[in-house]
Amino acid sequence: MIDERMQEQASLHVLGALSKEEAAEFKKTMQANPELRDFVASLSIATGALAGTAPAVEPPPQLRAKILAQVGSPQKVVELPVRKFWPASLFPWGLAASLAVLCVILFEQDGRLQKQIGAQAEEISSLNQMAVSLQAATNNLQQSVIALRETNRLAGLQITMLNSMLTDSKATAVTLWDNQKQDGVFVVQNLKALPADRDYELWVIDENKKPIASGVFHVDESGAIRLDFKPSQFVSAANVFAVTEEVKGGVTSPTIKNMVLASR
Repeated sequence: MIDERMQEQASLHVLGALSKEEAAEFKKTMQANPELRDFVASLSIATGALAGTAPAVEPPPQLRAKILAQVGSPQKVVELPVRKFWPASLFPWGLAASLAVLCVILFEQDGRLQKQIGAQAEEISSLNQMAVSLQAATNNLQQSVIALRETNRLAGLQITMLNSMLTDSKATAVTLWDNQKQDGVFVVQNLKALPADRDYELWVIDENKKPIASGVFHVDESGAIRLDFKPSQFVSAANVFAVTEEVKGGVTSPTIKNMVLASR
């Protein structure tokens, strides 16, 4: 990043307003700083573009009479074209002011670009966090399946996915159910944490559409839990698994309007 002092030195260098010693020192600095060289190049282009924009001024009326008096002979009078010029004493100051405005515009554009880059970096970071969360959920499920395979229970295992019933939730879950053993494993990710006076309750709905309470739970700070569960009654065949939000300790019949997860 070029500081304000170096910007000022660059402007004076382009205008030719540095002393011989200052110019030599600035050239050494510029040779070692690619960013400074690019900045000086952009100022040089701006200087060329601004050189023809100076306001025109009429010369003083005494100038023509003085020239005619020096010529002396009326026959030798040559009509001088009216020329417009910018007083040399004002040119450096006007150009410096224009360059200052140009610098402000360039740095404002640079600031906007930095903000856009920052926003994109935040979005990339958010996507990376989501990818890590999904990977963690996958690893958790894989661990559950491996544990069940080690106990020779996978052959008769029923695996069921549960989806969120809430539009503003990204929660996903899976149940691993062994109907012969009448127990299973429930794994969930990205479920909203509840206050202390509320519980999530897991339900197994059998072939007769009877909901059977299968335990209450709370998720951790990341919205995850792995729960080994056993229904409170015998399940002839598990058709649907669901999760509702209930009062602390759970209830004997699910509150349908508070359903947050369900299998299809």
